[in-house]
Amino acid sequence: MLADLVRSAVVRVLGDRGLDTGAVPSEVAVTRPRDRGRGDYATAVALRAAGPAGVPPRLLAHWLADELLGHPAVAAAEVAGAGYVNVELTAETRADAVRRAIEAPAPPAPRLTLPATVRTTTGDLPFADLVAAAGADAARFAALSDVTVDVGVLRGRTEENPFHVVVYVHAMLSALLRNGEDLGVVPTTVDVHLLDHPDEVDLVRTVAEFPDAVTGPPARTVRYLRRLADQAWEFTEQHRVLPQGDAQPRREHDALLALCAAARRVLATGLGQLGITAPQRL
Repeated sequence: MLADLVRSAVVRVLGDRGLDTGAVPSEVAVTRPRDRGRGDYATAVALRAAGPAGVPPRLLAHWLADELLGHPAVAAAEVAGAGYVNVELTAETRADAVRRAIEAPAPPAPRLTLPATVRTTTGDLPFADLVAAAGADAARFAALSDVTVDVGVLRGRTEENPFHVVVYVHAMLSALLRNGEDLGVVPTTVDVHLLDHPDEVDLVRTVAEFPDAVTGPPARTVRYLRRLADQAWEFTEQHRVLPQGDAQPRREHDALLALCAAARRVLATGLGQLGITAPQRL
């Protein structure tokens, strides 16, 4: 996990210089830069730890970047702004994330407490009434999202309904895998490291947030599933995952299908964390 890697690196650079390692927060935030050309992830831990440690933030950020560059999973690390560190992972590290998403066992599903009432655009609604209006799975997804629900939207099979989008994309990726099997495309992760188009790398980055992104509060899981589903849907719309016409399968097709298999697996696991079964077909 990158957050653990970053935290360990900060502790080391402070400890090696005889500075207070207690300045490092117990949880280190690692986020995605808005500009994907800035690397895979960014962290502001140097800004948080510098003051208590008694060093300038940019100096600590430079120490951290140099330390991270010595790790085999890191391809690049650079300081930005007042003390942010942008980190780019190696292609092989991103490929490993896809492999883990496909092969790792699903985390145990937590016991979730559903609210008695759900906020809707027309006022609070008993959860049982939401189930009657939209179905059990859609109601569960909406109730755990911790947002105000539009019941009319939740009942429809439209792009505005986040529940429908998530289950539709899972079913769509399942169909893509079935079609790949018919065409002789094998979703092997051997060549995933070859995927270097910005859209491919971006989807790998999102998949790489598994399993951490689906083992927190339910609302966090919902937000992640929505983001992954939107991204996977757009990805399959913009890129030809399978060979067209009489074209023969190539290594790139195997790698692309493996990425889609990873996205599907993560969607299924995330829905499972919410107590919802992912449909193979709609």
